[in-house]
Amino acid sequence: MTMRGILLGTALAVAVPSVALSTAAFAAPEGFYVGAGAGVNWTEDADLSSYPAPGLGLKEEFKIGGIGDISVGYATAMGLRAELEAAWRWRNGVDGTSSATPGLNGLGGKTSSYAFMGNLLYDFDIGLPITPYIGAGAGIAGVKKTLNGASDRDWVFAYQGIVGASYAINDTVALTLDYRYFATVDPEFELGPVTSKSEYRNHTILAGLRYSFGGPSRVTPVAAPAPAAPPMAAQPQSEYQVFFDWDKATITPNSASIIADAAEASSRARAVRIQVIGHTDTSGSPTYNQRLSVRRAEAVRQGLVARGTPATMISIEGVGENQLMVPTGPNVREPSNRRAQILIKIS
Repeated sequence: MTMRGILLGTALAVAVPSVALSTAAFAAPEGFYVGAGAGVNWTEDADLSSYPAPGLGLKEEFKIGGIGDISVGYATAMGLRAELEAAWRWRNGVDGTSSATPGLNGLGGKTSSYAFMGNLLYDFDIGLPITPYIGAGAGIAGVKKTLNGASDRDWVFAYQGIVGASYAINDTVALTLDYRYFATVDPEFELGPVTSKSEYRNHTILAGLRYSFGGPSRVTPVAAPAPAAPPMAAQPQSEYQVFFDWDKATITPNSASIIADAAEASSRARAVRIQVIGHTDTSGSPTYNQRLSVRRAEAVRQGLVARGTPATMISIEGVGENQLMVPTGPNVREPSNRRAQILIKIS
């Protein structure tokens, strides 16, 4: 067992999700999810050194094997996902061995592995039910080799690259399909009187299901009331409207001026609470618009804080395309609906 590999892999498996969560600290969370998948894997040909004695060696070729995995993760409205994954790659039987040493050709055996990985992924929301994603992971793997009747397992540092796409069946269930390149540092095996070093590199096609405990409605920290009766309607308040360009959550110079006016007014009037509500028009999917509305509300919140408004005084929510200032049909780019409301409750 390679202890250094175990310690390094475990540290990275814990660190990768932590980095993802801190990166999206200002994003409204989509929530936790679980996933499971199955597929096939191809293990690349591997050189096995010092087998069965120093100075000897052979090359192994492998058959196609299977893979099964389970995962649990956390998704954010900004598209980042951090997850922990357990995977089992099995049944990579030795298809043949070749060596310059007589008697080492045609040996039988198999290779398999258990892996525990921390993955960081990014979803490209393109406004369609299909969402491409890319990712990378690091962790530990227990690689087991059986050859000519002898077997051994070594735990080593592992890493992988991921590219794939998901298809949203509904707001909580998605089908996934991805390719993964999985590899480890060279494991060592005791398959005889000496220790032999090998290689482990793998290509995987994985299909699965992902179930989210969040969904679009989970990104709103405060439940959205009916348009005519916002939560602070019964209290003295002031209201400001901040408008955005299409498909953007970027503060324009004109919007920055409005935010500055709102920050000054809240300070002058001794505001006790400020609520920022993000909105979108109907172009794009409802799921995408929900996320965009939260990003707009968050951008305004950061603008207020930058101008001296206490962050503890501000709450945000996104209502997507559900509270239109100008009623329209679906897939309509309406500038008046691309906005964020600043509602100031005055003492």
